[in-house]
Amino acid sequence: MELRSPSVGKVLRLSVEPGAEVARGQEVLVIESMKVEIPIKAAASGRVKEFRVAPGEQIQRNAVLAVLQP
Repeated sequence: MELRSPSVGKVLRLSVEPGAEVARGQEVLVIESMKVEIPIKAAASGRVKEFRVAPGEQIQRNAVLAVLQP
């Protein structure tokens, strides 16, 4: 499952490490868009396979931010 950006912005921080187990609704990373922090949460429980972004990186709407494995 891919976590995608809901808007244009910048990655502020990664909230978990790659390989971490996350629960549905758990914050995985945070982006900033128009001076507002937006937490990106897991839509289902799983393991963070990889992040495709890094803190400070500019992102576009619908960009893949992370990949979760069930």
